[in-house]
Amino acid sequence: MTSKFIPLLLSATLLFSLNCKNDDDDNSSQQEAKVQCDSSNTTFNKLYISLVTPTNLGIAPTLDLVAHSYTFSVTANKTICKVGYQSVPAMSSTPYLIEIYDNTSASILYSGSHTFSSTATSYATITPVAIQTGHSYTIKRIQNNYASSIVNTIGRLISNSTYPVIYGDLKITGSSFYGTGGPVNNNSIPYIDIVFE
Repeated sequence: MTSKFIPLLLSATLLFSLNCKNDDDDNSSQQEAKVQCDSSNTTFNKLYISLVTPTNLGIAPTLDLVAHSYTFSVTANKTICKVGYQSVPAMSSTPYLIEIYDNTSASILYSGSHTFSSTATSYATITPVAIQTGHSYTIKRIQNNYASSIVNTIGRLISNSTYPVIYGDLKITGSSFYGTGGPVNNNSIPYIDIVFE
């Protein structure tokens, strides 16, 4: 009886071990998926911070124009999985329209409305947008519902008049602010974060 019990016990132990390993593999895959769309220290944020100097802090929101945008390209194919922004306090419950436009193929790749925190940059998960080398893209933050006060269209930006600005695989080639005034071109970069997978 003992000789029949030992193989049965070993089989049960092996089966339990395999199940535990599969659970660990699943957890590991889920953790990798979370890390792939990590907004904690993005390439855009590093580029933006690289422009900060004692005389160019880039913190106070300004430029009361409906659309804030910048044009960019990449030196390696990427996928945008999140967009980050910080609203002005009066707009924290009012959605901003975010658009990603492929200038090369003249097509809108993403268009969606999102609300953002007014106390810090917050992130909206978007339908993944594949971007490729050799193309030019524009990301826009548009606020048409500014509650009859144009000052509600201001946003964080950093002064910059020399392009391109390059950090890692990201190259910003210009900017534009317009709507109910402007355009104001190539004098600042708006803080519209893009998160690459």
